[in-house]
Amino acid sequence: MFRSKKLLITIGIIALLEIAIFTGMSLREALGMNFLLASLAVIIFWFVGMFKPTIVRRGNRKTITKYSAVMFIIFFILFVIAIPKASPLEQATNKTDDHTEVLDTYVLKSETTQKNTELTSLSMNAKTIEAKVTAVTDGDTFTVKLDGKLEKVRLILIDTPEIKPVQPFGPEASAFTTKLLTDNTVRLEFDVSERDQYGRILAYAYVDDKMVNELLLEKGLARVAVFQPNVKNVDQFRSIQKKAQAAKLGIWSLKDYATDKGYDETVVAKATIQPTATIKPSPKPTATPKPTATKKPVPAKTQKPATTKKPKPKATPQPVQDVYYKNCSAVRAAGAAPIYAGEPGYSRKLDREGDGVACE
Repeated sequence: MFRSKKLLITIGIIALLEIAIFTGMSLREALGMNFLLASLAVIIFWFVGMFKPTIVRRGNRKTITKYSAVMFIIFFILFVIAIPKASPLEQATNKTDDHTEVLDTYVLKSETTQKNTELTSLSMNAKTIEAKVTAVTDGDTFTVKLDGKLEKVRLILIDTPEIKPVQPFGPEASAFTTKLLTDNTVRLEFDVSERDQYGRILAYAYVDDKMVNELLLEKGLARVAVFQPNVKNVDQFRSIQKKAQAAKLGIWSLKDYATDKGYDETVVAKATIQPTATIKPSPKPTATPKPTATKKPVPAKTQKPATTKKPKPKATPQPVQDVYYKNCSAVRAAGAAPIYAGEPGYSRKLDREGDGVACE
């Protein structure tokens, strides 16, 4: 019925294509795809036969339509039968494989997290660790590189004056720590708590076996600031502080400036701003007339009284309006965080750490 040579060539080409395409598939999947392609080929054959009926011997459009319909139905039924369908056992196996894959991923992530936690715990649970200082923030805070990450370190049991805003002896304390620590390797010793509420590492810092915390207290550049439970060296620190107080070094040279709750800048302001007395200008002395010659008496010139300049009244500074924030949430909502000691809105209640910076 068909022209044999063209048909054989076509079948051969299709077979080669199938071998190349479906080599990696299972037999059932390959058969299903073959029957689907055969159904599509029948549709193409029918379209071509409608325009050129001579592809079939003694054929006409009616015959081509008949044969095409029969072949399409057969191939399509075979395709539906040959479609790979997973049995209940295979479905259960697939589900088990999916759950196993998820479980394996979870276990892998858990193991990775556990290893990272163990590494961090090993370093932090050690009595001391060494780290490279990369930057100094102020007198009692600096940044180190630890385990490939930058970490801020807050010195335990001391508090230095701030540099933003500038408090008396704040720049001196910052300069001392900067000179001592910049680009140096420090040994950090931990107490009970490893970090504060801001995520900073809490530690005693050593450079060449000298504790930085003690050096700042000795120079009068820091006060003892107790925050439980890190109180291991509190008695030793208080003893050093008493010596600096007795010698009136640094912050102790200003009476009542350093307190247990922080630094009172109002004391410094009162000491520096004294009430000025109004000084009345004294009148200029009048010139004593010189004696005249006896020959021709010359009348003495009448001296004009010296005019006294009245001092200009000084402008009275207007009091700054008080600003009150209920809590740190209100401060952040107003865009005023952080608030430094001496700025409008600062209060001890907002400065829980007592370092002169509220709502950090």
